[in-house]
Amino acid sequence: MNAVIYLNYQNRNIETLFHNIKNAGKHIDLISIIDETGIAYAINKGLMQLNNFDYVTIMGNDILEPDNWLVTRNQFMQDKTIGICSIPLDGFNGDSLDLIGNFTISKETINRLGAFNEELDPYGAIDLDYCTRCRASGLHTKFIPLTKATHIEQNGSDAYGYNKMDLVKKTWDLHNKNVSDYSNGTKAYYIPL
Repeated sequence: MNAVIYLNYQNRNIETLFHNIKNAGKHIDLISIIDETGIAYAINKGLMQLNNFDYVTIMGNDILEPDNWLVTRNQFMQDKTIGICSIPLDGFNGDSLDLIGNFTISKETINRLGAFNEELDPYGAIDLDYCTRCRASGLHTKFIPLTKATHIEQNGSDAYGYNKMDLVKKTWDLHNKNVSDYSNGTKAYYIPL
């Protein structure tokens, strides 16, 4: 079973969701639209609504997925050593272990890691934190090659009510400390959901 948690950031913009549903190439069993401030908080609220699923895709309202994205993600996640995958954003070149964009997460990953880290809310290195914790748990984080998603630029404060880069800077030292602590085992990578 496949679930989608659609983060709408109180923007009330569901056109991106309609586009992505149409292009999924496969049935989506559950879609949860979350209109909350705080990315980690919103994701966690969506995760608490789920119970019987194989994969969850966390989807922002600012990313258009390519054709057959759900089929592609499900096939890629057949490698059970992968805990999180993402389709790279158009313009991204390289192979980073710290994924950005829309995540697909296995049920096993959520069982191992639990919640997203709300101490980085409302915006920050929340995705990078989850990737670090995933790798600390023994699972891999990988971009899906040979496909691209499109990021609809919404970086101004009008789109979210805050400046994204200012908030990343505000919590960057905490993120770096957490990465170090997860990696050396002094901080648990599991956060209760």
